Amino acid sequence: MQSRGMNDKPYRKRSIKYIQRGTTKYLPFPIISVTTVLCVALVLSMFSALYAGVRRKHSAPSIQRNLPVSPLRTLVTNTEVSATNQRSNDEDINVNGDHGPSIRSLQDLTPSELHPQAGPHRHIVNPPLDELPVTLVACTTTVGYLHILVHPSWAPLGAERFLHMVNSNYFSSKVALMRCIKNFLCQFGIAGIPSYNKPYNGKGNLLIDDRNWLPEGPTHRKNALGVKRFSKGYLAYAGGGKNSRSNQFIVALHDNERLGGGSPWEVPWGELVGKESYDTLDKIYTGYGENGPSQARLSREGSSEGVRQEFPNLDYILGCNVIDSR
Repeated sequence: MQSRGMNDKPYRKRSIKYIQRGTTKYLPFPIISVTTVLCVALVLSMFSALYAGVRRKHSAPSIQRNLPVSPLRTLVTNTEVSATNQRSNDEDINVNGDHGPSIRSLQDLTPSELHPQAGPHRHIVNPPLDELPVTLVACTTTVGYLHILVHPSWAPLGAERFLHMVNSNYFSSKVALMRCIKNFLCQFGIAGIPSYNKPYNGKGNLLIDDRNWLPEGPTHRKNALGVKRFSKGYLAYAGGGKNSRSNQFIVALHDNERLGGGSPWEVPWGELVGKESYDTLDKIYTGYGENGPSQARLSREGSSEGVRQEFPNLDYILGCNVIDSR
């Protein structure tokens, strides 16, 4: 029987003690240095971070600015309006050469617009102090932009409902400016999609009247300076009796001495601000006057093709968005 040498020993008994200087005996696996391991890990980490960044860049959703879209004189469908209202400001600049609304934040307003007081040209009395945050809303119409400063301290319930309608995209249904009478007022609010009206109409959905802050009665239609009670650009609800406010509004097209004089639903909850708003107000079509589409028809059909064909000059609100609040 032959004796066994080192190379004859079973594999399981080999260990590092058999690695000898100047010999050709090795472990059955390579030995990698710690430095090599760290370098490889660092390279792999760098490639992983780079790959993750590329994926985020291509998969992240685009940020939509909360600004209304460009005014379009051509009437669009309800679907088109909803999609258009989500365009970013960069897209606004490229639509028909329009650069978007002129007022983009409360900082763009003058001190007299932010803090209105009675004066020789506007506001027959000092409006209530703003103890609640004011909200700037921009509405797109078929003739331009309307910037509305909502004052909840003027009429808390009325302001809250309007803002709820704005935030629910109610006005993106294409709301007809249905009863616009020259030098008087413009009435609007019935949704372009009939089902949108339901939450605001009927027993249990009507608002309790807010307290009127305007002076009431025939002796307060205008003051000694000639300032009329209901200023151009004031916004209130259209109603038909006590606690009757629903989803219809009025905006004064001209200073008026009779509005807000005792009808509890006519308490202003906000007003238009900025020159652009008043330019737009003056462009709204008033040719139909009292003979525009009836409330019953709009409630039944919404802003239908039949309404468009019969009243081709009718103007519409295409969407409203909150753009600032404080």
